Amino acid sequence: MNKISFRRPAQPPWPVLILALLALAPALQGAEARPDRPGLPDPVASYEMTASLDADEHLIEGRTRLTWTNPAATPVADLCFHLYLNAFRNSASSWLRREGAEDVETLRDGGWGWTEVLSLEAQGGDLVDGLTFEAPDDANPEDRTVARVALPRPVAPGETLEVDLAWLSRLPRAVARTGYRRDYHLAAQWFPKLGVMEPDGRWNCHQFHHSSEFFADYGDYDVSLTVPEDFVVGATGRRVEETPDPKAGTTTYRYVQEGVHDFAWTAWPGFLELTRTFEHPTLPPVEVHILTGRDKARFMARYWRALESSLRLFGEWYGPYPYPTLTMVDPPHGAGATGGMEYPTFITTGTDFFSTLLSQRPEGVTVHEFGHQYFYGLLGSDEVQESWLDEGINTYASARVMDAAYGPRTWTWEAWGLPLSFSGIHLEHPLDTSARYFRRPDTDPVVRTTWGYLDHGAFRFQTYSKTSLALAQLENLVGREAMDRAMREYVDEYRFRHPRSGDFVRSLSRSLGRDLTPYFARTVGSSDVLDYAVDKVASRPRRGPVGVFGRGDSRQTVEAAESLEGYESEVVVRRMGGVRLPVVVEMVFTDGQRARVRWDGEERWVRFRVTGPRLAWAEVDPDQALVLDVDRLNNSLRVEPDPRASRRWGQRVRFWIQNVLETMALLGWAGGTP
Repeated sequence: MNKISFRRPAQPPWPVLILALLALAPALQGAEARPDRPGLPDPVASYEMTASLDADEHLIEGRTRLTWTNPAATPVADLCFHLYLNAFRNSASSWLRREGAEDVETLRDGGWGWTEVLSLEAQGGDLVDGLTFEAPDDANPEDRTVARVALPRPVAPGETLEVDLAWLSRLPRAVARTGYRRDYHLAAQWFPKLGVMEPDGRWNCHQFHHSSEFFADYGDYDVSLTVPEDFVVGATGRRVEETPDPKAGTTTYRYVQEGVHDFAWTAWPGFLELTRTFEHPTLPPVEVHILTGRDKARFMARYWRALESSLRLFGEWYGPYPYPTLTMVDPPHGAGATGGMEYPTFITTGTDFFSTLLSQRPEGVTVHEFGHQYFYGLLGSDEVQESWLDEGINTYASARVMDAAYGPRTWTWEAWGLPLSFSGIHLEHPLDTSARYFRRPDTDPVVRTTWGYLDHGAFRFQTYSKTSLALAQLENLVGREAMDRAMREYVDEYRFRHPRSGDFVRSLSRSLGRDLTPYFARTVGSSDVLDYAVDKVASRPRRGPVGVFGRGDSRQTVEAAESLEGYESEVVVRRMGGVRLPVVVEMVFTDGQRARVRWDGEERWVRFRVTGPRLAWAEVDPDQALVLDVDRLNNSLRVEPDPRASRRWGQRVRFWIQNVLETMALLGWAGGTP
């Protein structure tokens, strides 16, 4: 497991500086675009591919010309490939052998998927017989998602190598981002894909795990797809050719896109396609393609609004979307496992038959998947080892977009597939929409490899929800305007540069003018929780002192305390969790006056004593600025109990019991029960 430290020496020696520069090499590659590639990175791994779909057998037969330039400072003697579809080859794969792997049942009876490399030619010979499988993460000898092949001679630093591959892939039944359902096909991670060469000459090529996503170098893609002639196709990039073959009953579509690190596509005869152009006075135009089935055509206007809002707000806040096209796919019913995913210029979403605008479904998933075009696509974050840099930051950013475009979400409860929206209960972004973090807040730190979490739930709670809340918390501390500026500077600085966790922390620290290392170490770098509580409140009438006073002849004893004006009040606030942040404590008095004091939160507890009106209650974090607080029920305490809340809830409970009993009586009457 890779350990990530946010700390660094204040004045590193020259050897450390040299190593640091080498560590930045993968980030720097492609940072300077050539004049003929405005705004796009130089290619490291480019793919020219031809592929043919057998829609009945769900087979893809393909050939690849891979052009790869060694970015490392050392010669490279072998190549390492991802064969992602082999995760669905059999139940012994690392993906499917995990506890509770329900995907096995999905794939039974002919639904398995796989990839086979038929030939691999490089440096004048076919090397396929030397292909071996590795399991660098868990040593599972049955996993076939990583393959390595030795080269006849090493590739020197900066040297370009051409590799020709022939391969055959079978898509699995719709499962986890890819696959088919009947004649619908979503081809994702469908071809042998080269890993990432790190500056020290090691391949970053991890197995395909259940919680893992992807990491790859930027390159240019030129892909020709041959499908049955009645199929509608959408893919990464722009379509430059369409060649029908009436004799074969097929059509070949050619797509081209420079400066991306993956390619995905879909084909289905049931698609309707809506094409519109996004236009903005200060942002470049984008041709948007929306693909959905006829039974979901009524959602197209809502999809367009979500995409238009995303292109506009992400573009204004984080810089322009640099590609000329964007394709969105809504999978048909029964293929929902292929929805809710992102690929360069190509996203999949999804909606239920009865989705309402009040629930912001499918708007929320559409905005979120588009947001990945930035933190996964334009930045090239490592989703395998540092998933928070994409999923977590994007959850925060997309929540901001949803809040600006749609406002609070209405709480919706589904009963027998029908959504019941409670218009009086609003869910705020991102606090309520990331509330799943509070179910299990202390399982893992955020910064860890995706296969290193306790389980998939812990991965989602920490990577998505806790990161989003931690960034919203930081926004509350520094102000929205400063946070927006810092995020924009981070995106601008690391566009196409594969930033790491330390890069993000240093960039925000520089922009905000403060060292954020302790903050991120305590939040995303730790499994500690944030929890402040009002532990004690008391308010007593002020009385004069009693006892012996004075000395010698002036000594006197006072036995009866003199009543003084006002009250003496005491408030004790405790830090229950390990995360330490500044917090505001508010004291509210019976005459309506309020007093606030700021506590740095470093110690385990603090005691405040005040003299004045009688204290009514005390509250920690009255403005709810600490969105990471795992228990808000202990944030306030009254001197005297207030019975109004219990009476109000009692009335609500009686109301609902009455409605349930009436409903049961009506059902009994309708069914003929005496």
